[in-house]
Amino acid sequence: MKSLFGDEIPDVASPRRHKVDKAHAAQVGSGPEGKTCKDCKHRCRVEYHDKAYQKCGLVKHRWTNGPGTDIRCKDAACSRFEEEV
Repeated sequence: MKSLFGDEIPDVASPRRHKVDKAHAAQVGSGPEGKTCKDCKHRCRVEYHDKAYQKCGLVKHRWTNGPGTDIRCKDAACSRFEEEV
């Protein structure tokens, strides 16, 4: 490909962007072996428009009303996991 000035521009692949996880407090799976978000005391059930969504209470400041901040109960626990009492 050529620039506006006629110089040759090499074809370079753009670096891939990693999707940032806004739903979890830490990396999924970094917590205790065999534990899930369902077992964590920070899991919150949020009701919105007659539906219920699971969210992590540690990242409440990032919550939206969209799926980007929803967690799944079967997700492996993160390093911020605390057993639900």
